Amino acid sequence: MKPELSSFRIDEVMRQLEVEFAPLARERGLDLTFALTDATVRSDRRLLRRLLQNLISNAIKYTPRGRVLVGCRRRNGHLRIEVHDSGLGIPAGQTRAIFREFHRLQDGAKVARGLGLGLSIVERISRVLGHPVQLKSEPGRGSVFSVEVPVTAAVGARLPQRGPMRADPAQLSGMAVLCIDNDPQILDGMETLLGGWGCQVLKASDPQSAIAAIEASRPILSGLLVDYHLDEGNGIDAIVALRARFGSELPAILITADRTPRVRDEARARDVPILNKPVKPAALRALLAQWRIQHATAAE
Repeated sequence: MKPELSSFRIDEVMRQLEVEFAPLARERGLDLTFALTDATVRSDRRLLRRLLQNLISNAIKYTPRGRVLVGCRRRNGHLRIEVHDSGLGIPAGQTRAIFREFHRLQDGAKVARGLGLGLSIVERISRVLGHPVQLKSEPGRGSVFSVEVPVTAAVGARLPQRGPMRADPAQLSGMAVLCIDNDPQILDGMETLLGGWGCQVLKASDPQSAIAAIEASRPILSGLLVDYHLDEGNGIDAIVALRARFGSELPAILITADRTPRVRDEARARDVPILNKPVKPAALRALLAQWRIQHATAAE
C-alpha cells in the first residue's frame, strides 16, 4: 500500500462513519456516539477511514450491551482518535496477539462471527501511515483503541450543519436508484426494499435497457446498484458505460458474491464500492445515505 497524503477535516470522515454504523448499532441495541471536532489532519483519507471502520466495527461487534463512543483529543501536534466501548475487554497477555492475522479471543468467538482479520488490517495500515495505534483494556469493562494523526493547518471546507445522522427511511425518500440484475426476482426484491425506504426504483437487466429506462423517466439519478454477473459483460463494465453516458461522478455500488482479488481491485480502480452477497439491508441503507450526504456537501 502506498499512501496518498492530503489535508482534510476529520469530521468529514467521521460523519460518513456515523451514518454507516448507526443502523448496525441500533440493531444491536447499542448507544453509538460521535464527539466531533473540526481539526484538519494530514493522512491518506481512504486508508485512515478503513482503519477507523475496522476499529468501530470491532467495538460494535464485541460489545453485547452498553455504548460505543468515538471521540478526539488534541495532543502535542497530533489528534488522537479514540474508540471507547463497554464490551468484553481484552486480557493483558493478549493485547499484542489480537493484532495478528486470524487470531480471535475465545470469548469474542462466542459472541460474534469473524475471521480475525480486522485488527491485523488496522496494524498494517497504521504502519504504512506512520500513525501509532494504542490499546487500553480491562476484561469485563471494555476497551479503548486510539490512533494518532498529525494535525495541520485548517482547510476551508464547508460542511452541512450537523443534524441527526440516522440512516432512516426519511433520509432516503425521493432518491432515484437504478438497479441492474439479470434475475427478475432479485430486481423485484430490490424494488420492494428500496421502495419501502421511499426511493424511486428503476429496473434493468443490462446496460442497454438501463439507458432506455433512464431516458424514458428522466429522473435526477442518485446512483446505481449493479450485480456483477450479467448475461452480457459484467457489472463493472456496465457502470463504466453508464458513467460515460450520464456523468463520471455518478455513484455506484457493485453487488457480488465473487470475493476474488481481481474483482475487488478492478472495482477499486473504478471507484466502485462493493457489497458482498447476501446483502445486508443495514449496510445498503448506510451507503445510500452516504450518497445523499455527498450530494448535499457538493451542493454547498
